[in-house]
Amino acid sequence: MSTARGAAIGFDVFGEPDAPPMVIIQGFSAQRIGWPTGLCEALSDRGFRVVRFDNRDTGQSERYPAGGYSLVDLARDTLALLDDLGLESAHIVGQSMGGMIAQLVATIAPSRVRSLGLLYTTASTRHFVDVDDAVARIEAPQPSTRAEFIAAYLISEANCASTAYPQDTAWLADLGGQMWDRGVDQDGVNRQLAALLAFPDAIDAARTISVPTAIIAGDADRLISFRASEELHAAIPGSTLRIFPGMGHEVPGALWGEIAGIVADNARRAERQRA
Repeated sequence: MSTARGAAIGFDVFGEPDAPPMVIIQGFSAQRIGWPTGLCEALSDRGFRVVRFDNRDTGQSERYPAGGYSLVDLARDTLALLDDLGLESAHIVGQSMGGMIAQLVATIAPSRVRSLGLLYTTASTRHFVDVDDAVARIEAPQPSTRAEFIAAYLISEANCASTAYPQDTAWLADLGGQMWDRGVDQDGVNRQLAALLAFPDAIDAARTISVPTAIIAGDADRLISFRASEELHAAIPGSTLRIFPGMGHEVPGALWGEIAGIVADNARRAERQRA
């Protein structure tokens, strides 16, 4: 399904229609199916209506060939999705770049956010690790076939691997194939990268966030230092922080239940405050 307002956004939903809504936001260049179905179901089983969607320029969402947008525009896309779903507010969860977008939603439109879940993210590009390597991989010759894309995707995802948990390469290979089938747009990825790298330091804005916030990261993350999560925890009043030893820039299957529990408990806390 797609919204008709703002960007045309592809999305899908897990859970009961009358359950408290939880919108989960993907990271840089990722499609919504990168949120594993098992994790989405773990959240919906805990009593939430979970909405996952493709950010603009990825998957089944609208392309923006003119570029020139910012992460603020992606935050506004999220708010437009809430509008089209008839939601006055929702629990907002984001991973990586999606966590940066989630912070912006909370500071742009605080009344629309019930709680925040921030997974291995940051309030500043200061905490990015080896940006030059990421840019070099994007600027390299791009795959022209499904098989080439899957192989390149596995290489890219190896940088996200945990040290304490095996990476599910079979699932990632299948995911890469699905991404290719749904639409891979390298120009769109480049436009997202430009928006990501132009993100201003937002740690002062994070200090204004007042909703219940659960922050999660792994100390083996090779893309965004877990120190960014520590900084966010210090900045956001009343936030909770969980650093998983040996977790990388991913949500390993072995941790789906525990991470879903942390996010759900935080959201329930917010629901109690609203009651």
